[in-house]
Amino acid sequence: MKKINLIMIIIASIFATLSFSQTQIDYALGRVNKTNNKLVFLWNEPINEYEISFTFNNPIENMFCKSPQQIIDGSLINANIESAQQGRMYDAIILGESARDMAIIWKDKSKDNAIARVKKNEGKYVFIDCEPVTNYDISGKYNVSGAGQKILLGTCPSYQEKIDKLIKKANKEKLNFDAVIFGSSQNDLVIKFK
Repeated sequence: MKKINLIMIIIASIFATLSFSQTQIDYALGRVNKTNNKLVFLWNEPINEYEISFTFNNPIENMFCKSPQQIIDGSLINANIESAQQGRMYDAIILGESARDMAIIWKDKSKDNAIARVKKNEGKYVFIDCEPVTNYDISGKYNVSGAGQKILLGTCPSYQEKIDKLIKKANKEKLNFDAVIFGSSQNDLVIKFK
């Protein structure tokens, strides 16, 4: 009888451990928005399987002086030009992952294909023009667009420099935060997941 009770306790412990590990939250997931009925993954990667339909050259003049939405709009124009030239369709584009950007087709169109895995910078998740799927509180609001630097110096900082600046400002103010949301609203946000 004692052996049966011990076995039952061990089995219950295993199931409790497995169910706990399955409910852990993946804070690196964000939802990208559609623009002109296409999904655009900017500095993030779709989690669902896809095939590359074609790659395309994506020259955007003064790229770092543009907002993420302006880059998305320009990139879709470039993808549409290439799509017409090659006679190929696409569902979404992935920007910034290689020398040429990619137009992709989903392997399973019935899934929610708007979910992306974002990258980390200095230990913080970085959401560029996408919204975290996990609830959060706003710890701080900033504007690190670089527009002032453009006027003074004639150049704009790279997105990496802007994100570094955003994280540095939040750290300097000793804010408790897990992630930053860059380019999705008027202000860049520093957030803490709930």
